[in-house]
Amino acid sequence: MRMGLNLIAAALAAVICLPAFGAGPAIDQDGWVGLKQTAHLPNGIDLKFVELGNPADPPLILLHGYTDNSRSWSLPMPDLADRFHVFALDQRGHGQSSAPECCYGLVDMAYDLKLFMDAERLARADIVGHSLGSIVTQVFAETWPDRVGKVVLVSSTDSVSGVNTRSGWLWQNVTALTAPIDPASQFMKDWYTNPNPVDPIFLAHEMRESAAVPLPVWNGVLRSLAYDEFGRGLPDLKAPVLILWGSADGFFDAAAQDRLKAALPKARFMAFAGAGHNIMWEQPKAVADAIADFLLN
Repeated sequence: MRMGLNLIAAALAAVICLPAFGAGPAIDQDGWVGLKQTAHLPNGIDLKFVELGNPADPPLILLHGYTDNSRSWSLPMPDLADRFHVFALDQRGHGQSSAPECCYGLVDMAYDLKLFMDAERLARADIVGHSLGSIVTQVFAETWPDRVGKVVLVSSTDSVSGVNTRSGWLWQNVTALTAPIDPASQFMKDWYTNPNPVDPIFLAHEMRESAAVPLPVWNGVLRSLAYDEFGRGLPDLKAPVLILWGSADGFFDAAAQDRLKAALPKARFMAFAGAGHNIMWEQPKAVADAIADFLLN
């Protein structure tokens, strides 16, 4: 849960201690939605995205987490756009993208990404995904390996079986939601609690936009993650991988990282001491630098 269980890892690889948020150039959070463009996909989905950077630079696609949207990457994105041609997507059902009644399987979202790359004439790109986005990234890289350069998995896992159970906090609260969701409700405050400071203006927008996500999306993604044993496909992920993780991640703990590293033995691993599930909100400049260093070297 984003409310933070403050799980402290006993053993960390490449642990780094970082300063407070806000090191990079800022984006106008009030104007973020106005930056969005639309890709009309042949499967009927209209996918919204924000594009920054020089088209001559290497293409980089950013995927957000569950009930977030492209804004989730707005804090580190200016630093990334100095070095990459960056596309931050609203995945189906999130942000301003199409929100059909069905379907929200990982393959559905991965196929949207493939069609988006076709529409934007991106033959190949580096992919960075956070949480749900990291799982979609896994599925995409396993299914269309020729379309992927390098992969960065942020706050990721090989399974949600220890988190998304019917008796657990996440399932109990999400399945109990009714529309309209109050962005100031205790559930939303818990959902967006972080162990370290996060830009409050950014966070207020995130909470409002998350609360606006339709209930079929909340429930569709929840059930997809519960029933899809996506970790079994990791041996098919052949692209170079960087795993970024915060040691106070209340969703995916050190054991989940150990399983990821075992499934991806060639992956590079970096832990952020004391950071939570939303590393790129707490440490946007450091996360951008870690991503760029891996992708460019």
